[in-house]
Amino acid sequence: MNKFAEWLTARPIRSLFAGTVLAVLALIALPVLAWLPAGLVVLGLLATGSGAATLAAAGAALPIAWGFSPVIGLGGGLVVAAAVLVPAYLAGSLLVHSRSLSVAFQAVTLAACALVLLVRLVLGDPTGVLMPLLDVFRPALEETARALAGLGVERTPEEIGEATARVAWATGAWMLLLHTMTSLFAGLWAFAAMREPGLFGRQFRGLRLGSLVAWAAMGALLVSFATQWASGRAWAPAEDVLFVLAGAFLLQALAVVHGLRATQAIGPVLVAMAYVGVLLVPMALVGLGFADTWVRFRDRFGARPGASQG
Repeated sequence: MNKFAEWLTARPIRSLFAGTVLAVLALIALPVLAWLPAGLVVLGLLATGSGAATLAAAGAALPIAWGFSPVIGLGGGLVVAAAVLVPAYLAGSLLVHSRSLSVAFQAVTLAACALVLLVRLVLGDPTGVLMPLLDVFRPALEETARALAGLGVERTPEEIGEATARVAWATGAWMLLLHTMTSLFAGLWAFAAMREPGLFGRQFRGLRLGSLVAWAAMGALLVSFATQWASGRAWAPAEDVLFVLAGAFLLQALAVVHGLRATQAIGPVLVAMAYVGVLLVPMALVGLGFADTWVRFRDRFGARPGASQG
């Protein structure tokens, strides 16, 4: 990986071809592999500057737009390409200037929250906008209803579709946050392997959202509780913001776990259990990430004599 990164960044024009290749690979499993070309953009920003990053983005945009054009047209394909590449470029630029992964993390999180609020403001009823699409996915909704019925949960396809549409926009914003941060992780990891071993580990273990984001979460939670108590239904924009912030605090919790492992405060088994917990008890980890804002577990359990910092 180190030699490849050095070869890639030796000549900026190589980023153009690498971006194309990685975008073609990403098309095989979008959105899971979308971080590949986006991570290359971040690596270009960190290693050589905006020129290489722009070439990488241009090389990646064409295959992505081409791949989606048969389904949603060339314009729609370009929108998808922009959604994959532009957030990583902006976040990577902030990472370059701030030299702090935490600053970039905070900005990406706040931008994702602003996005769901903007969707509410522009569309008015974003759930209603998606409801006409339910007929397109009706076979899948009916299959889901049958599967739930087999588990003893009775839901109609209409109820499942409405519930899905209700969380669709918040889920999209959360996925954009996760994609952007994964791209930052990949780009910074490759850059650190090439120029400064250990940099990525230090930056990731120190990842924090900060008190501003924590207070925003508290505010959204209070608004949600108050509206639930007053009207019997929580205010949807507050619920959307909480959904996005939960994903962000989950990432911070993983950073806490790795930070504690680096100081030998916990063993590898607990690290493995934390990753299992992402799937089984994610809200427990969300609580850990949120509590770290105030308790500062990594500072409280500081480095011990002889502890590894790798």
